[in-house]
Amino acid sequence: MNSRAGMIIKLVAVDLLGSVVWFPFWWYTKGLSLVSVKVFNALRYRAQSYAFVLWLKNFFTPMYGQNDWAGRLVSVLMRLVVFIGRLVAFAVEALIYGVGLVLWMLAPAGLAAFTVYSFLAGLTLSVYG
Repeated sequence: MNSRAGMIIKLVAVDLLGSVVWFPFWWYTKGLSLVSVKVFNALRYRAQSYAFVLWLKNFFTPMYGQNDWAGRLVSVLMRLVVFIGRLVAFAVEALIYGVGLVLWMLAPAGLAAFTVYSFLAGLTLSVYG
C-alpha cells in the first residue's frame, strides 16, 4: 500500500513539476510558432477578402459602362479612395494582430511579475498589517 501511494505521489509530482518546467519552453517555441502561423494565415485570409489584386486589375475599368472621360475619372477616383480605405483597414488589422502576438510573448513574464508582486504585497501586509 505504501509503495502504491509513493508511486502515485511521485507520478503527480513529476508530472506537475515537469509541466511547470516545460511550460516556458513550449510557450516560446512550439506555442509561439503555432500562434505565428495562425496570425499569418489570418492576415493572408484578410488580404484575400479585401481582394487587392482584383481592385488593381479593374482599377481603370469604367464603372457602369460609362466610357466618357468624366465617367472614367470618377471611376478611378472612387476606386482609389476605396483601395486606400481597404489598405488602411488591412494595416490596422495587421497592427492589431502584431500587438496580440507581442502580448502573447509577454503574457508569461507579466503573469510571473504579477504573481511575485502579489506574493510580496501579501508578505508586507502580513508583517506590517
